[in-house]
Amino acid sequence: MAELRPFVCTQEKDYLPSLDPLAEAWYQEAALLAKPDTLRPWDRIVELYSKAVERDHWKAMHNLAALYRTGWPGGVETDIQKTIDLYQRMIDLKIPQGYYNMGAIIGNKAGVKNPATDGLAFLNKAANMGNPEALTELGKLYIYVGGNKELGLQYLRCAAEQGYGDANFELGIYYEINKKNFPIALSHYQIALSQGHSLSALQMINVFESTSLRHNAMWYNPDEALSKLYTRLRAELKSDPDIRFPTLMKDHPLPPHPTQGYDADRPG
Repeated sequence: MAELRPFVCTQEKDYLPSLDPLAEAWYQEAALLAKPDTLRPWDRIVELYSKAVERDHWKAMHNLAALYRTGWPGGVETDIQKTIDLYQRMIDLKIPQGYYNMGAIIGNKAGVKNPATDGLAFLNKAANMGNPEALTELGKLYIYVGGNKELGLQYLRCAAEQGYGDANFELGIYYEINKKNFPIALSHYQIALSQGHSLSALQMINVFESTSLRHNAMWYNPDEALSKLYTRLRAELKSDPDIRFPTLMKDHPLPPHPTQGYDADRPG
């Protein structure tokens, strides 16, 4: 782990350049064509992303690199070197996501030949620039490996404040498993769901579904109406992973826990 110093929560948006309008239009068209449950014209998608990349559109670099990293049967051939080149281009532009991507691919040992074999150096750089994915990964490391829970929680909260569902999901896990504070855990799962986190929808379904063996894990009363609500939202996310539910917490406030109220530390 990196040398510890006072944590400062940085917002990634402060490091992101403005995007060329024409490149953004190409990117949006490619992203629309690449949505699930569609007959995806991969040649056209790669062409559009590539044109956007030529105008330094970092999101297009990120998506195109992902296609080359994983490949797609009958559409895009796997090419790790192209992936690495795109990540490096993002780094050259000082894009936080580029540092995270390079750190992650080094950590996965996916064909990277780099003298900086410790991907943590890249993750730390990305986290210092406010990248939510890097903040979340390092937060988990500090909590579960580095033995510094308070610092790890600061990292997770910084990512969560930027609307990153994975971070709220990890906070939910922490409060459920480590703190046994079920109302706070459930609130983080609900926020994560509102931010498009599908697995959090499953958590919510399991908590309230009367036939689920899982609901006893947090000891909430079964609620079929809530179970059906979260089942529907999960189906919507499966159909469109980009959908978000920003008013979920207001429209469907969580019931109090039978014994812990709204917060086990202050059950009231």
